[in-house]
Amino acid sequence: MKRKIKIVTDSCSSLTRQECEEMDIVCLETNFMVDGNLHNAFDDESVSLKDFYEELDKSKSCSTGCVNDQTFTECFEGLIEKDCSVIYIGLSSFLSSTYSHSEAVANNLNEKYNEKVVSVVDSRCGSYGMLLLIEKAQEMIKQDMSLQEIEDALNEIVKNMAVSFVPRDLSFMYKCGRISAVEAGIGKLLHIVPIVSVSESGKLKVSEKCLGFKNAMKTLKNKYATAIKNKGLTKCYITSCNLDQDTEALKQFILENTDIKEVKTGLIDKTLACCCGPKTIAIFCG
Repeated sequence: MKRKIKIVTDSCSSLTRQECEEMDIVCLETNFMVDGNLHNAFDDESVSLKDFYEELDKSKSCSTGCVNDQTFTECFEGLIEKDCSVIYIGLSSFLSSTYSHSEAVANNLNEKYNEKVVSVVDSRCGSYGMLLLIEKAQEMIKQDMSLQEIEDALNEIVKNMAVSFVPRDLSFMYKCGRISAVEAGIGKLLHIVPIVSVSESGKLKVSEKCLGFKNAMKTLKNKYATAIKNKGLTKCYITSCNLDQDTEALKQFILENTDIKEVKTGLIDKTLACCCGPKTIAIFCG
């Protein structure tokens, strides 16, 4: 009997628990620590993301955790025993060890069942970049593509995606170990706002260093107008820690200056906010 393909992701997709249920996908919780207090991604969902960002902005320390082997094993094997095969679309391998844990568990289970029952895809991004890939996977499942065919197709989409984020406050990238204290200090002193993109190897790189946030946004708009045209990209999603006029302005620019007809916007999840800071805006096109 042919197995049903089930999509699994993690909470760094910036999807809520309810959104995942509506999409019929499984979402594993990541965790994070703020000022010494450990939290899970879906803890106390009655607290708005806006309130969380405000508290995070006042914090002295923060760090992020990952999904462990045991959680992956219980999730994947539970689905396999229900005659499902699994495709896991997770946070970038460069941002978290979550991917390496998922890969190790997938290899063990594929060997145990003597067939390909779990595929893992390195999104090379996070937030709505993962959502873009999830939606692509759902389309492929409807087309009755095999697990291996979907994995291969998603890996090709990942290579062609355009992903960038603009952190207005570099201190959070320092707190989470993404940059050094010296880099964060110089950036703050000189009012440098970087545009951080993904290299061909999947690593984060500073593609541009801009003087001030307004210049960074102007550079980002021009960069993506070109990328969307040259790469033939058809979807564009934007997430931020504040759906403010800057987010709306970027959305309108994409709609008015490219062939993309719809741009989805949303809020960055708590775990990724700890990584990049509560004043970040990110764009994902594929």
